[in-house]
Amino acid sequence: MQPTRSLTRPAPRAAVYQMAYFPPDQYEQAWAQGLLNATSYRDHGDYRRETEQTMQALADRSASPIHILPMDVADLLAYAQRTGKDPAARPTRLAYTGWLHETGHTGVLWPPERNSPCWCGSATKYKKCCGNPVFLAVEPPDPASLILRIDLDGVTPAVWRRVAIPSNTTLDVVHRMIQDAMGWYDEHMYVFETDEHTIIDPRSDSGEVPADGERLVSIATDVGAAFTYVYDFGDEWRHTVTVEEIRPGGPGNMFTVLDGGGACPPEDVGGAGWYQHLLAALTDPTSPDHDDAVERLGDDFDPGRWHGAPAGQE
Repeated sequence: MQPTRSLTRPAPRAAVYQMAYFPPDQYEQAWAQGLLNATSYRDHGDYRRETEQTMQALADRSASPIHILPMDVADLLAYAQRTGKDPAARPTRLAYTGWLHETGHTGVLWPPERNSPCWCGSATKYKKCCGNPVFLAVEPPDPASLILRIDLDGVTPAVWRRVAIPSNTTLDVVHRMIQDAMGWYDEHMYVFETDEHTIIDPRSDSGEVPADGERLVSIATDVGAAFTYVYDFGDEWRHTVTVEEIRPGGPGNMFTVLDGGGACPPEDVGGAGWYQHLLAALTDPTSPDHDDAVERLGDDFDPGRWHGAPAGQE
């Protein structure tokens, strides 16, 4: 899901995916009005390609109908003004999409028949336009690099990392990147949580949206946006992840650990609360849990030391 496409499951009606879409002229107006940022493809063809790929991925995991709602910039701006919302914010586009649905805008049913006009409005047959395998096979470079700060909740000294991740990275890969940056060992399941979505480890049978079908940009579109990453449903290590900066993509757009602080707790120590208790016991030989702390943490464990820090920067 991209910032120019809002995806909701309206209620209480039967489940229907609503995909908001900027036609070419409206896409240019959206850029001119400052409604889009570096996480959006500048070329409309790349935008259409990604929209089609997203809808195909949705169809692979759900039988719910998908409707495409062409967005009008002037109407979006009017909606934002009426409701006091920021028209450049992704939540506003999500709310606008819901409003379109509630007011009877049904849009275009996807996918069209192969010989029918394409959903994008080109008047070209679907099979020769957005449904063309040759068109879909093109892999444009990722449009942006998201600079994220990851904070492990509930622990002192603070444990945090700053990373750069390409915006279109699927969330199952983002999970592995967070594991690498923090120092976890990927021994447990995980989930991404936002106010709108729960996106879970693909190994789960919970029925929630799987992480291998969603991209980072679907939950991290704007500077200041935040989501929660939970690792290990037993210890429940909660991480607050915040978008600090959006940089244009390019040849060097790759996962990079930029900075950080604090030692990652060992696996299976009981979560943040018990970890804090063990830290206190580690430095108190009179504590009844001192020996347990030494066994779990190691007698030379330094919670303030980030092992990934370059020399001289600890």
